Amino acid sequence: MGLLKHLLFWPVTGPKYLTEFSLEKVGEVVRDNLTDDTPIKEELLILQLKLESGEIDDDEYVREEARLMAALRDVRHWREQYGMGLSGGPVRVAENPKEEVEVVHDEEESRQPQVMSGDAKVDTSINGGDE
Repeated sequence: MGLLKHLLFWPVTGPKYLTEFSLEKVGEVVRDNLTDDTPIKEELLILQLKLESGEIDDDEYVREEARLMAALRDVRHWREQYGMGLSGGPVRVAENPKEEVEVVHDEEESRQPQVMSGDAKVDTSINGGDE
């Protein structure tokens, strides 16, 4: 009965199903393009090679690098929007390139060595297994 129902109602349900399917696929492609940083990283590598080979000067390198870094920030933004994993920690970019950004650690105590109390015993003897 299910197959007959699908065949009879196909003129009504078919276009709806195909439209939803097409929109899902378009959404997946858009999400993949917005969150893929591989082409940007490739451009950064090519830009670095051009600078090292002398094809471009430092000023042009700085301009292009700023453009590519902005594109990487956009990719990071979209990854956050889609709930995807992010590599690295929070990134702060100074408004003025000459301005220095100070990093402040909130949990300074967590960086200090911690001593555990209790009756833990550690065997430090080196035996070859022949006892």
